[in-house]
Amino acid sequence: MSRDSYVPFECRPKRYLVYHDPFWPRIELGRLRERLGLSSQVSDTRLELAARSSMEVAAREFADWRRCLRERGYRRLIDVDSHEQGRALSICYLRLVEARTRWSLAQQVRETTVSGAGSEAQGDQCLTGRWVNSSRRRSS
Repeated sequence: MSRDSYVPFECRPKRYLVYHDPFWPRIELGRLRERLGLSSQVSDTRLELAARSSMEVAAREFADWRRCLRERGYRRLIDVDSHEQGRALSICYLRLVEARTRWSLAQQVRETTVSGAGSEAQGDQCLTGRWVNSSRRRSS
């Protein structure tokens, strides 16, 4: 287990992921962990790596929106939150980061399971099932 998994979640200071382009909102790791329903078995480092790659994917996916909004004078996505469509775009961006992070973590678990890494992999496999089931409940 990693060093950061011994500190109770509630006692940890807030850690934010900031994308290199300030247009995109920062992601609070604790909030992301909570939204995904992750236990402390998933280290902060693993979560951060998965979330960073997810932010990259989301930024590429929403690049055309960013370009259009920048042309209209908006410097950050949060600046359009006062508009209904702008708020919807922010929500879509955050949900894509969440979904891609969940997928990335599940892929790591599958790779560990396939390589036969022992009992830890079996415990993680149960977590994967829980993530998939929780995402199905939210989408219905």
